Amino acid sequence: MKKSLLILAVLGFMGFAQNNPDYAPKFSGYVRAWHQTDFAKGQGQYLVKQARLGINGYVNDYAAYKFLFDFTRLGSLKTTSGTTAAGEKFLTGATANFSDVMLDAAAVFKPIKNLEISAGQFKVPFSTDNLSSDQNAEFANRPLSTNVSPSIRDIGLSIGYNFNVPFKTELIAGSFNGSGLNKSENDKSTDYTFRAVVSPIKDLAIAGNYYGAKVQGYAVNFMNFSLAYKIGKLLVDGEYGGKNSKTSGSDLKSNSYFVFATYSFPFPGNLIKEVIPAVRYEMYDPNSNIVDNEIGRITVGLSFEFAKINFARFRVNYEKFNYKDGVTKNPDKLILELQTRF
Repeated sequence: MKKSLLILAVLGFMGFAQNNPDYAPKFSGYVRAWHQTDFAKGQGQYLVKQARLGINGYVNDYAAYKFLFDFTRLGSLKTTSGTTAAGEKFLTGATANFSDVMLDAAAVFKPIKNLEISAGQFKVPFSTDNLSSDQNAEFANRPLSTNVSPSIRDIGLSIGYNFNVPFKTELIAGSFNGSGLNKSENDKSTDYTFRAVVSPIKDLAIAGNYYGAKVQGYAVNFMNFSLAYKIGKLLVDGEYGGKNSKTSGSDLKSNSYFVFATYSFPFPGNLIKEVIPAVRYEMYDPNSNIVDNEIGRITVGLSFEFAKINFARFRVNYEKFNYKDGVTKNPDKLILELQTRF
């Protein structure tokens, strides 16, 4: 009986979507394939960095939904085998350990213009770089500032409002479990966050973020400031983030910053549409009480966007690390990435 009702509900929704094209589910996805060379170990490997599928749409004029899955999070297949009297091996069993592939699962409510309420699991509204999609990132790897940010995704509620007086402004407040991706939590405290983005002039965005949490009864606070400005084909972007963790003994302060620039050169050929060089400099200090423990990284990149495919990009990134302690080995990397999306 329950299966029949489920089938009828699915068929009813499909019929509704066909008669109301604006409410039909929209599918999107992308694949990022890598070859990574580690110069410290003198070895390289091929890997699928991400394989994501997204589904989103409206159910009426006020309510929407979104899902996002990453299938690279699936566990590897483990097999067991036996041996016959003749020495031949045969398969005796196979098991798979699957981690959670769900990234986003959110219900969205828009009761009035410019107001959006989201509930479920999604990206925490903190840090402009964290909120940018991996498919649109300017570099293969996220910056080191993720070390001074809360979990990129969490389960909770956020309320956002946009207005244009006296200039374009976005305000977001949110409350989250604080336990991270695909994890429930039942305690007396919840984490909270505030984010504000202002654009006083065209193509200039200034953002400020704050996140408050408690870990084992002690306060942990994050802050972040960013500025991005686009002048024609040139994009200049930078962020500063800090983390303050209080314990019974002392306070631990960490901070990080980065700045990068990209420039898009149009390409007249039939195969390549744009060539985009990029450079990023960043620094991460895991403990401000310790001298010479900072980690620096310079990333130099070159991306090629293809012209005759809906979206495809070939990217080359070289990462040069600098450890101030002079002891840690240098894990310089060369990354070759091919990305396609729909």
